[in-house]
Formats: sequence, structure tokens, C-alpha cells
Amino acid sequence: MAVREKRWSATNVQRADGDAHVSGKRPFTLTQLFSEREALRRTLILLVLSIVTTVGWWAISSWLPTYTVSIAKAQGIPDALSWGSRISIVYTIGAIVAYLIAGFVVDAIGRRAFLSLTFVGALVTTIITYKLTTSVEMMMVVAPINGFFTLGCAYVWMAIYPCELFTSSVRSTAISFVFNAARMIAWVFPIVAGSMIKSFGGVSQAALALGSVYLIGIVLPWFLPETRGAGMPD
Repeated sequence: MAVREKRWSATNVQRADGDAHVSGKRPFTLTQLFSEREALRRTLILLVLSIVTTVGWWAISSWLPTYTVSIAKAQGIPDALSWGSRISIVYTIGAIVAYLIAGFVVDAIGRRAFLSLTFVGALVTTIITYKLTTSVEMMMVVAPINGFFTLGCAYVWMAIYPCELFTSSVRSTAISFVFNAARMIAWVFPIVAGSMIKSFGGVSQAALALGSVYLIGIVLPWFLPETRGAGMPD
């Protein structure tokens, strides 16, 4: 509808210049995201939330097998290396459960509450995982719960929330930017992982330090509009 009527505003918030968003020529969509004040504000907040999701997930998931193997070795368990794979599997199972039910939860409690509670859960389970878990048996219980938040819920919102914050003329560009721009930043972390572990004094300390990024994710959603029940704007 918006494309047929040549309405090119990036959000459903009217710009100060009234009908200046209506024209015969379609503007470059990425330019729209950064030229309209409300679209820019939403894009930047969503980008930071995407970075929080990506950095936190990378720190928690990439070091989890190594950390679990170290626990197994400390317990004197034979074939300690196999525990790395086992934990990766149960971590992923937790994420799959989140993928299956998160959409219903989002609709029940709202987008902002879901995001904030997701990052609360991610922060708490990260502390439990890397500070309080001392046996592989306990890790088998904790890891899927961690995966539920840090991989499952933490990524589900990207398929739901941005769609409802932008109009159809820029929606796919906005979603792609929010999802992929974070990866252009996060690719650095695997390269410097060894240095980070050394600087922080171990895997658990490094994971906890990077996991603190979830504090940002708890607060930021409340600076975005709630879209529950509103549907996607034209």
C-alpha cells in the first residue's frame, strides 16, 4: 500500500515537514533510516541491542565447551573432552525450546518486557554458569537454561520487533541492517579471544566481563515504542 501510494516515510510517525515524505521517486532506503529522526533513533537503539545479543552470545557459547572440559578435568572424569560436545548439544536444545515458545510469550507480555526479561535471564544464567557451576552434572542443567536465554530468546526478537517499528518501504533494509551490522563489529572478538582470556585472568572471568553487556539490553528496550497488538505499519 505504501509503495503504491508513494509514501516513503520510514516510520509511522509523521515528520515535521508534513507531506515531504510523499514523492514520485523512491529514495534510497538506507538513506531513509538515517535521515529521518525517529527512524534513526529506532535504528541505533536496535543496533545496540543487536550488538548486545551478539557479543553476549559469542562470549557465552564459544567458551562454554572449553570451560566445561576444564570442570570435567578438575573432577577427574575420564574422557573429559567429550563433555565439550555434550554441553554444546544441550545448550542448543535450550535455544530450540525458546524458538518454539518465545513468539507466544512475546504476544502475551509485550515486546519491551520480553526483551528486558530476556537480558535479565541471560545475565543471571551467565553468572550461574561461569561463577557458581562447579560440576558437569550441574552444567548439564544450567547450560540449556543459558541457551534458552542467550541464544534462543536473545535472537527471537530480531524476527519480530523490528518488523513492527518500520514501514513497508524500508522494513527489509532496517531488519537486514540491524541483524548484520552487529556482525561487522562482533567478528573482531574471535580474533582477540586468546588475549581477552589472558587479560581477564581466565575463561570464566572473560565470559562474565563480556556478559555484563546484558545490563545495557535490560534498559534500552524501554526507549522504544511498544507494538504489541499494533501489527506492522504500511
